[in-house]
Amino acid sequence: MLHSLEQFTKKYVEFNSTELFTLASLFKPVSFNENDFIIKKSQRVSNIYFLDSGVLKSYIENNNRMYNVKFYFSPIFFSDLNGIINKKGTNRNFTSVKKSNIFMASFEDIKKLNTISEKHKHFFKMIFEDDYMFNYIF
Repeated sequence: MLHSLEQFTKKYVEFNSTELFTLASLFKPVSFNENDFIIKKSQRVSNIYFLDSGVLKSYIENNNRMYNVKFYFSPIFFSDLNGIINKKGTNRNFTSVKKSNIFMASFEDIKKLNTISEKHKHFFKMIFEDDYMFNYIF
């Protein structure tokens, strides 16, 4: 995970090894097979995920039809930030397109890290605004 996390974060912020390790230590590994749900519609989301390897998609179901919202290619962070912030169930499904290795961290742990590290706070603010077009300030 450290290599792909470093590869991803360098696009936004240069973390030293201690800062990178501090970030990585918040995440726990989970593996998913093809077509497994990572997040299911109506589920309350409280985690931020890092796709270390594999491919995911998020989609909305309406009248028994599936509408793809976004594909995620590693390495990338993902979640349903609207669901997290508003403390409500997500309106999307997130599934693995192929076998995927994912790391997840509690959003609350990310917020705690951001209160003690301006560099981490800056990093998450940028990825949330960039990848999710979501303007949320910690």
